Amino acid sequence: MFEDTQYERLSMCALVLMFPLLAITLSLVSYAAEGSDELKQRSMQAYKQFNAMTEDQRNSAIGNMSNADMNMVMMGAAQINSEVNETIQAMAPPNSNVASIYELRTGNFTPSGNFSKASGVSRILSVNDNQFLRFEHFNITNGPELHVYFTNKGDLTNSKDLGMLKGNIGPQNYFLGNTANDYDTIVIASKPLKVVYAKAMLEP
Repeated sequence: MFEDTQYERLSMCALVLMFPLLAITLSLVSYAAEGSDELKQRSMQAYKQFNAMTEDQRNSAIGNMSNADMNMVMMGAAQINSEVNETIQAMAPPNSNVASIYELRTGNFTPSGNFSKASGVSRILSVNDNQFLRFEHFNITNGPELHVYFTNKGDLTNSKDLGMLKGNIGPQNYFLGNTANDYDTIVIASKPLKVVYAKAMLEP
């Protein structure tokens, strides 16, 4: 009796985890044969379903997703733009004037792969002796939960995660603490899908 009840609970848990995956899979069937408008709608729906999942549900779904499934989710995310407009003044402490700014390193963004477009400048600045990463003239294809990583030669394994990308368009700032000299490449990548969207090699 106990074993039957435990089995039923496990079965229900499996169904709950599989439902989002099934929803995505069903929405992807035969998308290639449909018109572009229908494809956009389906990809947007796939992205919304993916975005609504918990982290555990995403991890379970990703393990069973084909490349076509991932491309559909990325295609949906690419339809959404989020603009920001942070100033250099925003790097200074509240109620203070920016007295000292100088550039430590800089690099241009280049896209990674045909699915992504990226442009802009990545700068490491010292502002009143605090180190910041700043993006200027920035524009990138949006993606599922894009994060900004400070890396060595683009290696995400031992990187510093600076948090989610604040917006795929516009200037923005990220506090570095005292790590400006520890890494040499900025990488923007989808954290759940582990897909790199753009890189910027930093030079003096």
